Amino acid sequence: MRHSFLDKYSERDSFFHRRDARVKIIVAAAAIVTLNALRAPPWYVPAAAAALLVAAVAAARLPFRYVFARAAAVLPFSIIIGIFLPFTTEGRAIWQLPAFGHAAVISDAGLRLYATVIVKAYLSLAYVVLLLATTPFQSLLKGLAWFRVPVFLLSLLSFTYRYIFVLVEEIERLQRAWAARYFGRRRLAQFRTLGPAVAALFVRSYERAERIWAAMLSRGYDLNKI
Repeated sequence: MRHSFLDKYSERDSFFHRRDARVKIIVAAAAIVTLNALRAPPWYVPAAAAALLVAAVAAARLPFRYVFARAAAVLPFSIIIGIFLPFTTEGRAIWQLPAFGHAAVISDAGLRLYATVIVKAYLSLAYVVLLLATTPFQSLLKGLAWFRVPVFLLSLLSFTYRYIFVLVEEIERLQRAWAARYFGRRRLAQFRTLGPAVAALFVRSYERAERIWAAMLSRGYDLNKI
C-alpha cells in the first residue's frame, strides 16, 4: 500500500524543508489570500504568483511535474463552476451563441474573469501542494494546532491522511476488475459500468468507515480529544 503520496517529498533537505511549519503555513496562506483578494486582479498579480511558485519549487528541489500535475486536479471543478461567467458578465460582446431561441452573448470581460478564476484556483492549489511537499503531515498538524485550529478539524485531517490510501487501494482493485472484465471491448460498453463502479466504491468506503468508527468508539475514542 502506498501511504506517502500526500507528502512524498517532505523528508528532503532544502531551505524550505528546514523552515518551521508555522512559517510555511503563514507564507502559503498569505500568498493564497493575496492572490484571491481581488475579483479581477491585473495580469501581473497572477504572473508574479506563478513566478514565485516556480522559484519556490526549484529552491525546494521538487519535481515540477509532481507539483503542477497535482495542482491540475482543481481544473475540472474550476472550469465547470465558472463556465457561465463569460455569459453573465457585462462587457463588450465578442461572440454570440444561439440557445433556446435566444442569443447567448459572450463578453470579453467575462472571458477574462473566467480565465482569472481558473488561474487563481490552479495557483492556490499549487501552493497547497508545495506546502504539503515540504512539510511532514504531522508537523503540519502541529503547526495548525498552534494557530488554534479546532481539534475536530485536526482530527478529520488526520483521519483523511491515514485512511485515504485505503480508498486509493479500493479504486485500484475496482480498476483491475473493470479492466479484466472489459478487455478488448468498446469504450462505450466500459463507460456503461462507470456508474455502478462508483456506487460500489461509495458503498464499500461507507461500510469500511462505519466499521472503523465502531471499533474506535469501542476503545473509548473521543473526537474532541486528540
